[in-house]
Amino acid sequence: MTENFLLLNSDKTEMLVLGPKKQRDLLTDLTLNLNGCIVISQKTVKSLGVTLDPDLSFDDHIKYISRTAFFLHSKIRNYLSKIDAEKLIHAFVTSRLDYCNVLFSG
Repeated sequence: MTENFLLLNSDKTEMLVLGPKKQRDLLTDLTLNLNGCIVISQKTVKSLGVTLDPDLSFDDHIKYISRTAFFLHSKIRNYLSKIDAEKLIHAFVTSRLDYCNVLFSG
């Protein structure tokens, strides 16, 4: 980073430890000092809007999408017909899941 005149933004830098669960458990609360920037391992991190966990299960990401869809539905159900509300929810959820479809299918 120094050679390319780049700086690490400690407010936006997150670290996720990946690997077998037994070995991950040995590294709980891992802390790295990267040129004066302290980075602590997290249980989940966000990258390009996708929530990742150490098992790469996408459970937290799917829960977030579901919560958001239910919240949206609760706000619009009184203003739209059932058919229109279904279309909106399907469009919303499909676009969110399709965004990282390669991750889910890979």
